[in-house]
Amino acid sequence: MNPKISSGASSACRELCREYCQDEGGTEYTVIVYRPFPNLSITDYELEDGTPVRFIDDCVFEIETTGRTLTRCDHLPSA
Repeated sequence: MNPKISSGASSACRELCREYCQDEGGTEYTVIVYRPFPNLSITDYELEDGTPVRFIDDCVFEIETTGRTLTRCDHLPSA
């Protein structure tokens, strides 16, 4: 069982920022960067729907359940 707390599940979680990304096919995603425990400097990542995301480097994330690579965008998402 994954002990990770979803950012929407607990008020103790602190959202730090949102990273706008795209996969190889151009589909846009929002990666939420948050701190699951306020007194620890642990950072977790997930999509808006709670899907866990792995930080690879400053420009790349990976969706843990699918292995799909997401690249950080330099623009805001489409409306």
